[in-house]
Amino acid sequence: MEYASRLQRFIAFVIDFIILAVILGILTAIGIIEFALTEEGEFSRIDNLIQALIVVAYFVILTVAFGATLGKMALGMRVVDGNGNKAGAGPVLIREVIARAVGALLTVVVGASIGQLVGIAVVVIIVIMILFDEKRQGLHDKIGGTFVVKAK
Repeated sequence: MEYASRLQRFIAFVIDFIILAVILGILTAIGIIEFALTEEGEFSRIDNLIQALIVVAYFVILTVAFGATLGKMALGMRVVDGNGNKAGAGPVLIREVIARAVGALLTVVVGASIGQLVGIAVVVIIVIMILFDEKRQGLHDKIGGTFVVKAK
């Protein structure tokens, strides 16, 4: 397996982030999500939950169906299991919940400050691991048993 470069993974993440920002912006514009602050100065837990579900659904559905998100596809990458096969639904779901939703889900359960701190900590750990791991696996990849490789 030829592992995707760190730069490729970063650019793919930026592309996916932009796509999700557009999706969430459209959903906000048509009134499905309302990013209004509560009296306590936090965003609505329901909106946080909806946002987390949309983000996880984007990554899980595309990765399970096509082996990659739109960002990864654009850069010629795919997510595989240890044998080089397209990763299955279970590993992808584990991978994406860890990478994308832990902080958002904790925000819903315990509040914004703790949830956001945990979410940021998870992202930092993932980035550090990708930077220094020879197979360029982040925490989410290791736990899910997945690798991001160059598509053939």
